[in-house]
Amino acid sequence: MKNKTILPRNILILRWIARIWSLVIFVFALIIIFSPDPHATGEPIPVRDYVLLGLLGASVVGLLVAWLRERLGALITIGTMLARELLYIIIEGKWYVNFLLLWAVFLPPAIMYLLAWRMERKLKEI
Repeated sequence: MKNKTILPRNILILRWIARIWSLVIFVFALIIIFSPDPHATGEPIPVRDYVLLGLLGASVVGLLVAWLRERLGALITIGTMLARELLYIIIEGKWYVNFLLLWAVFLPPAIMYLLAWRMERKLKEI
């Protein structure tokens, strides 16, 4: 039988705030994916856009992975967001400050997961 330890309240609160935030991001991503685009022109979507959107989707998946494996999911989210930005700079040769809005949405729950993981790890070391 697995030894269950009772975690301090601050770790649980931090973890659940990150989980709820991640769930909101996931639902919003699903709405974007399945809602029709009224401004669609019928032109084919460039491959670079598929790659960039795929990396954004991988960030969402990273937040969902963090529900079970906090460190791994947070690192997936942060890594894919960084890769997306670097790839955009390489492809387009420029960077938009508006991309910081994505970071403002995705980064806080990833950091919360890392903090909760670290605090729990420190607690187990004692």
